[in-house]
Amino acid sequence: MLTIVLYEPQIPPNTGNIGRLCAATDTTLHIVGNIGFDLTDKKMKRAGLDYWEHIDFKYFPDLDRYHRNLVQSNRFHLLTTKSPYAYTSRQFMINDYLIFGSETTGINENILTAHWELTCTIPMKNPSIRSLNLANSVSIVLFEALRQINENQS
Repeated sequence: MLTIVLYEPQIPPNTGNIGRLCAATDTTLHIVGNIGFDLTDKKMKRAGLDYWEHIDFKYFPDLDRYHRNLVQSNRFHLLTTKSPYAYTSRQFMINDYLIFGSETTGINENILTAHWELTCTIPMKNPSIRSLNLANSVSIVLFEALRQINENQS
């Protein structure tokens, strides 16, 4: 099962929408680090509708500890606008972790530098646009990963 990881999300409705997406696709959601809202936030709950009981999610308050543990024995992909590698060039597998950063700052530079070869991006034609909405980005990459996994299982 794939895992979506949100490092320090700041906007409750994005996290709610991502939670709903995870429920629909039977994907685990990990929310990590200093988040910009309370996990009982009405806007987050509203965006996830009444699906929260169907969402397999966990909160990990310590980003550094979580990341150290993750990299020891898991395959992962870091999504960042700074990467030269398109997400479509990555090979996704069933137990991979897809890591997305905060809406305002992205993934910490030290993490990106340490694992640069595992970064990827969603290419955009318009250079005036810095990034896509976090929930949209998760949807795009998650469905590509699911497509690849389903194709490989056929």
